[in-house]
Amino acid sequence: MIVGASLGALGTSRAQLHLHQILDAPELKARIMPGTEFLLGHTEQVLDDNFNLNNPEKVSELEDNFKEFLVFVDITNQVISKANTNRKKAFAWEKD
Repeated sequence: MIVGASLGALGTSRAQLHLHQILDAPELKARIMPGTEFLLGHTEQVLDDNFNLNNPEKVSELEDNFKEFLVFVDITNQVISKANTNRKKAFAWEKD
């Protein structure tokens, strides 16, 4: 799950998209949860002095996203073990 916060209105939408593209590279084979990003904009308005999230709607949204993420992890682990995709492959950086 990709999460980000920033002072701007769009949160970290561009950074999250870029990170998603990097993690989706064939060499990394990262399992990325589709369709659920947490974008927190205007952090100066929703974080207290100790950087705790003080907006109940955003807290609820983040908690819901995290619950979905835990389900995604469980399902992904089942798929990996059944498909035996944990086998090691030699990538370009491992060859002499």
